[in-house]
Order: sequence, then C-alpha cells, then structure tokens
Amino acid sequence: MPIDSSSTQNGAARNKPTASGFFLPLVGIAGLAAAAIWFGAAPSALPTAQGIPVVSLLPVSGDPLPSWNAGPTKQAILDFIAAVTRQGAKTFVPVPERVAVFDHDGTLICEKPIVHGMFLLDRIRAMATERPEMVVEEPYATLLTGDIEAVRKLGKKYFIDLTFSTLAGASEEQLENHVQEFLQTARHPIFGVPYADVTFQPMHELIELLRSNRFSIWICSGSGVHFMRPAAAAWYGIEPDHVIASRAKTELREGKQNGVTALPHSPFNQQLELILLPHMEFLNDRERKPVSIGEQIGRRPIFAAGNVGSEGDIAMLRWSQSSRRPSLQLLVNHDDARREMAYGEPFNASLKAAEQYGWHVVQMATDWNRIFAKPLEKMIAAAPQTQAVVAEPSGPPPVRWEAEIAAYEAIDRDHPPELGGVCFMGSSNIRLWKTLADDFPGMNIVNRGVGGARLVELAESAPRLLAAVEPTLILVSAGTNDIGAGASPENVRRSFERFVQNVRRDLPDTKIVFLAISPSIKRWEQRERQQAANAAVQEFVASSDAGFGLFFIDANAAFLGPDDQPATECFVEDQLHPSTMGNSRRAAIIRPRLEELLRTGNEPIAIP
Repeated sequence: MPIDSSSTQNGAARNKPTASGFFLPLVGIAGLAAAAIWFGAAPSALPTAQGIPVVSLLPVSGDPLPSWNAGPTKQAILDFIAAVTRQGAKTFVPVPERVAVFDHDGTLICEKPIVHGMFLLDRIRAMATERPEMVVEEPYATLLTGDIEAVRKLGKKYFIDLTFSTLAGASEEQLENHVQEFLQTARHPIFGVPYADVTFQPMHELIELLRSNRFSIWICSGSGVHFMRPAAAAWYGIEPDHVIASRAKTELREGKQNGVTALPHSPFNQQLELILLPHMEFLNDRERKPVSIGEQIGRRPIFAAGNVGSEGDIAMLRWSQSSRRPSLQLLVNHDDARREMAYGEPFNASLKAAEQYGWHVVQMATDWNRIFAKPLEKMIAAAPQTQAVVAEPSGPPPVRWEAEIAAYEAIDRDHPPELGGVCFMGSSNIRLWKTLADDFPGMNIVNRGVGGARLVELAESAPRLLAAVEPTLILVSAGTNDIGAGASPENVRRSFERFVQNVRRDLPDTKIVFLAISPSIKRWEQRERQQAANAAVQEFVASSDAGFGLFFIDANAAFLGPDDQPATECFVEDQLHPSTMGNSRRAAIIRPRLEELLRTGNEPIAIP
C-alpha cells in the first residue's frame, strides 16, 4: 500500500493515489475538475479512483513531452502538474513548495559506466605522468589498465573515498576546472560520443516542463559534488547551488600555501581557497539522500525521480511520498538493451518498493519513443565500466602480479610440493578459497590463485606458477575479471586457448578443466556476457582443434537460489567472492567430476 502521510489522530483527510498514480489529499469533484484545466486544455474524463475523476491534460497547443509515449506514466505526470499548479484548487501547491529532485546516474544519464568514475580515471592518468610510481601502486595500477570494476567491487563508499583521497590537495576551483576540460573532451566508451549526448532526452523535456510550471529543480546524486556542479550546469542548466552530492572534507587555506600570488585587484590580500582533504564528509546515497535534501533545501520535494540499479533511491522516493502535499515519484527501469542498457538489481528491491508504494515505473523500452536526443550506435559491448578492451599480451604478466607469483616460486623452492596432484588456478575466487584441501580430500590440492588476475594474464604466467607442481590435473577458474574489464566472449576463449598452449609445452599429459565463470551479486549485470564466454570456451573444449585432455565443468547452480537469482548466503559481504557456504556448494558439484577425471585417461568423457 502507498504511504499514507496525511493521517492524523483527529481523522484528517488521508492522501489517496489517483488513477494516474500521483498522491493528493481527498478533495471534492468540483475542486479536482477545476484543477484539470491546464494551458487551455479541454478535460476529458478518465476512469475514476475512490470517486475522484481523473482528466486528460494533453494541451491542445502541443505535446510538452514528445519523447514520452502516451500511457499511464505520461498521463500521471501531466495530471500531477495540472493539479498542483491550478490556482484556487485544493490540490494547489504554492510556488516555494514546488520542489523537484532528480537522482543523476541512471536517472538523467546512461550510468554504464559511471561518468564520475571515468573522470577519476582521466585524472589518475594525468597524475601518473608526473608520479610514475602510481603505475605500480594499487589500486592505481589496476585503474590505469582501465579496470574500474576492480575498484567498484569494493563498494560505492570506497570508490568515492578513493576519489577524494586521490584528488586531495586541489582547490575546489582547480578540480572543477579539470571537470570542465573533461566534459569538453571525453567520449563515452560504448557510444563514442560526448557524455552530454548520453543524457536522456525524455528527462530533459520533463525538467523543462517542471521549470515552466515554476518548480525548483535539484539534483541529488551519489557522485562527487565537485564533478556534479559543472556537469549539471552544462547538461541541464541546473546551477551549482541546486546540486546535492557526496562531499569531501575541505579546509580554508591562504593562497600562498597553494602557490597563488596576490589578487590583481587587491594587492594587500592573498587569495583564500577551499582545499580538498583526503577524507569523505558524507556519501550521498540511500538514507543519506533525504537527510542531505532536508539540510540543503529545507523542504520536502513533492516530485522525486530515481532509477533501478543500486537500491540507492528508495529512501528518497519514500520521503518525497510522505509529503502532506500532492506528490509524484518516478522510477526509471533500464530494460532497453538495444537503445541503451538492460540491467536490474539482484533482489529487485527498487521495483518491489515501487509496487508496494504505488510509484510509477518508467519502462524505457515502452514509455520512451527515443532515449537520447539523436539515435546512437554502440561501438562495443555494453557491460564494462571501463574504456579498456582486453588484448592478449605476448609478454609477461603486468608487474602488479610479479610479487605474488614470486612468492609462490619462493614457497616452492623452500617447500617443494608433492607432484602429481590437482592444481586450482584462477583469481581471488581461488586464492581466497581457504578450505580447498578439506573440500577435496585425498586429491593433493595445490592453490595457485592470483588475486585480481585475468585469464589473459594467467595464460602467460602459468608456466612459472606450475613449474614445481607438475600436476595431474589443473582446474582453471578465471575470466570474470576479463569480462569485467571489457573482454568479449571471444577474447576469453582465445585466452584459454593460449593458456592451454603454454601449459602443454611443459605438461603435455596434464588434464585441464575450465570451470565456468560463475555469477555473483556484484556483477549480475554482466551475467549474459559471462554465459556467452562460457559457451565460447565450451565450444573450444569440444572442438577437434583442442585435442584430448580438456574438460568443462559448470558449477553455477551452487550460487543460485530456486528463483535463479544469486543466493545471498553464498557470498561474503562484498557480494562478489564466495562465502564458505558458496565454496562448499560448488565443491559438492565439482568433486565427483574431478574424481571421475582422475580415474580415467585423457579421452573425452561426458561430464554432466
């Protein structure tokens, strides 16, 4: 049921949703009919809700929302604006209280990748030219490869905090100047156009319609405020004082401390500047959004728009709906893979909230007849949070893995492993599997997981990692990081082929098993591309070109619940790596297959 924000102890009128879905106090029929007159439109009656007539308000002079298809969502917007702006109506809202708040990423602009994240990459690349040591420092080394997903997996708070700590020491003005340069030169990695071109045209029209009806327009974003201020002004005409976003702590300093000379118009006064400190003031997300709005605006918005993606807008929309004034809430659902992107949330929290509280869900595929101002074509697959597309290196793995590989070599020298066992290779999902030996008893397990590594890198480092092991069987669990960094399914297949070639030079009789890339909560939006990569590898394994001794095992069912969605209990807090239960469940699937392989030769066998 929708929030009933108007109930009082004395039985005052409650807020009721109209058939169009906005919320307004219960009023008489005559009052609502009067509220229906907008720009000279002649009202036509629609079905009623709780006895309240709802009217069609498309103006005869033209459509104010031409990119919106006719339907309940568009009609709700028009009905809401008519109701709150009609002088004399009981639903009338005074101009000072007409506050509209929009989330940004995913609501007003394509959020794959997050634009603020791409700005951070741009600044790190620029800083690395002056500080070469960043090339080998984590997380900068990973970011400089373009793998922004490797940092994003640690969570939004970590990512924003990284932004502030990286850019600390700059003045607010310096940072916003860098943003201006980025906005003028940067291109979207998937569509190949300026980021301004991937803002949503229907939302531009909605903002202008609200402005024309004397709403004050605000952005409430989880991105950094020093990025959002210039971006909001450039893309939507929203002034800096109407931007609410995540903030770093700042400190007032004399210009001399920052190398600034005296001001030309005031030679007796040095320039004072606000300097960013390497600490977060607050992350403007989830329950913090209503708090930030209340602190900065001092009013509850009667209109709020967010999107499906991170569950970050639920609190903001609920708080808006709790107004005693008529209100409207929109939730943008990304369901158009052809024109934009198609993704959701692992547990559909935002959509469930929309159903529970009666919000309007904007289905991009059907509610919008165009998404961008002009049609755009994708240059690459639409899953990565990065500009980088993984290529097959011909040389050694990146230097950032050298220390970990050298550590394995030192262990092998000091404590030579027993030969002929089973070697598990992969990235952190293998390295962090602490119960491997217990989960696979009697198999002489050797763990050669390299945290953060991609299959394309393991292919090159495999001979060093396996030199002292000489296993009977190798199980490879990698490819997730390749997909996350932008690799295509065919890239993953070629990387596995390269892995097989390199291993078989020294170990021609060793069996090699590819463990299918498994799903996770954190990377659920990449599921389709992960499955395509699995299919490509499985096709290679089954081909005559692969020869004997290659096998494919799919243990994905271990991480999925009865609804085919990720099972929360199978992941640790980062929602990416398997929990003890997750590892136990996948071991139960893998173990009997390995036992069968260890009993047979290298001829092809059926592995269910």
